[in-house]
Amino acid sequence: MGSGGDYTSYRESFSRTKSTVSGSAEEKAKGTHERTERINRDKETTGEKKEEKARTEKVDSTKVRLGITKPSPTAKRVHIFMVDNSGSNSVIAEGLRKSSGYLSAVHGVIDPDSDFATIFFSDHCDGSRIMQEVDYVSPTPEGDLILLSTISKVAKAGGGDAPEAIECAMKRACELDFGDALSKHLYLVSDEVAHGMGERGDDGCPFQVSWIDELEKVNKVYDTFEVIGCGDVARVAELQKQFLSPERLAYDFIDLSKIEKPEHRLGITANAMLFLVARKQGIQMVEVFLAGLYEKWLASPVFGTQTEAKAKEQIRRFGKYIEAPEEEIEAMMQRVLV
Repeated sequence: MGSGGDYTSYRESFSRTKSTVSGSAEEKAKGTHERTERINRDKETTGEKKEEKARTEKVDSTKVRLGITKPSPTAKRVHIFMVDNSGSNSVIAEGLRKSSGYLSAVHGVIDPDSDFATIFFSDHCDGSRIMQEVDYVSPTPEGDLILLSTISKVAKAGGGDAPEAIECAMKRACELDFGDALSKHLYLVSDEVAHGMGERGDDGCPFQVSWIDELEKVNKVYDTFEVIGCGDVARVAELQKQFLSPERLAYDFIDLSKIEKPEHRLGITANAMLFLVARKQGIQMVEVFLAGLYEKWLASPVFGTQTEAKAKEQIRRFGKYIEAPEEEIEAMMQRVLV
């Protein structure tokens, strides 16, 4: 995934894929044909280094909104992202900060009637940096500028013992004002677990906050809770499974520990976040997102000369997190991976 692309170009490129699922047979056929032509052109130059359109929006100090307040009155859904900002997860956290334009643009295509907010957390030793919040924004050009400007003020944190203050982040997430939103969705993006979950070198939460108690609250307050394990240690990934019930584990825990390169995990992490947002809008919106993502990877190949094969492999990995009959998922994959 690009690290600083233009909001407008991302919005336009992903919006184009919507025509491929149109209810109009004529529009659908036209959109599918045009998409196939674009993909064939990109395949001819797969592996070549291509420049993404530079981000034109600039940080505006008047748009900074640190601290989470209240979503817009029109937001039907709210999405809260808890992002690990500790030293061990620094590549992922920094990449997500730089990718704000991509995240807000694509979010605007897959769920335009929602607001989202972010809690960047680390550990108790980080003082004021333990919890740095980016206020609710709508996925619009104005919201993107607020996100870009506010994220620029989020400082890197260090972290103390191996676990992070996830129990305190969950506690804070349950205290938020959700306005008049009809549904609330929480996401954890981390390479670690909370204190008390069995990690090595655990010094405990100095405030005696229990991850079990906070998880119980999360499951009462939020309609969904999903985890993206973005580390590379399988042992930690196993511990992270405790966040989810056995019946939801297969669908709500995206484990990236088998992806060795940090830059590849970064690309998948941001897109896993967007995939989970799209999934709440139904399988048709998942198809729109995956179709746009496949095009993006071919046009700006992050896997070099192996881009086509690797892109198909990664897109298919998302398929196992779709709750639909296997034949329906396979038919969708055939349309996406032309």
